Amino acid sequence: MRRCVALLISLGLIAVPLFGCAPATADSADTLSPAAIETPPALAAGLVAAVVTADEPNFVLLISDEPNDIGDFSELWVTVSGVGFVLADSDEVVEQTFAPVDVNLVGLTGEAAVAVWAGVVPEGDYTKVFLYVDEIWAMPADAENEEEAFEIKLPSNKLQIVMPVAVEGEEPTDFVFDLTVHKAGNSGMYIVKPQLTESGQGAEYEIQEQAQERTRTGKPEWAGKPHESGRPDSAGQPEGAGAGLMLEPPDDAGNPDDAGKPADGGKREEKGKPDWAGTQGGKNDDSSSEEDDSD
Repeated sequence: MRRCVALLISLGLIAVPLFGCAPATADSADTLSPAAIETPPALAAGLVAAVVTADEPNFVLLISDEPNDIGDFSELWVTVSGVGFVLADSDEVVEQTFAPVDVNLVGLTGEAAVAVWAGVVPEGDYTKVFLYVDEIWAMPADAENEEEAFEIKLPSNKLQIVMPVAVEGEEPTDFVFDLTVHKAGNSGMYIVKPQLTESGQGAEYEIQEQAQERTRTGKPEWAGKPHESGRPDSAGQPEGAGAGLMLEPPDDAGNPDDAGKPADGGKREEKGKPDWAGTQGGKNDDSSSEEDDSD
């Protein structure tokens, strides 16, 4: 009897390692841990980016928001159309422009972000990053109708961050450009600027799926064209803004001889005043002046 029990025990001990070394079945792949099949974050972000301009992108641009005064708005739309980089060993600027992408900053606080662009940036070390912005439109949180929306102006069509960025290797470089909105004192005006501490290469982020999907449908009608929003036709950025190109000043810029004058301004040979200046005496005095001149 003891011999049988010992035999059974021996068989049991032998069976355990046999079962433990059994080859994996075809269904074993379904039980792999997520960590074993996880896609690198930068690559995953590149796959869902609003605009992809390369088959194998090596750079992914993401946008997020630092809270500050974002609570003053129900929506804050930023239209992005390019990114630029300054090379570390020169002043050369590498620019990449793309189809404008509308991003609603509301809901992108913390690590929440959206992937705006995935494309190719030449490998190298960079010291500064530019974000080209076409326009920014805001809807106050307490607004009662769309007519209360307003545009937030930038001093230029770009925001910049001075920060080292290294583009190298096979895995895409991900860069978070974090924005924040501040109320300018008691003026009632707002300023949008980069948030350095939350930006950078390798910054923590998590794609906000609903906001990411919204980048594909675009901003609402009130945040855009003059005839849709009620703003004057002259409002907005100059032609070419957001294209990542340097805008040339007009031919007569900086010329004090005709600055601030209408097209027909300047001195008249016979009077010494511009045509629009007129005379105090009105039409009759002009007539008499002409008669005196004729004498």
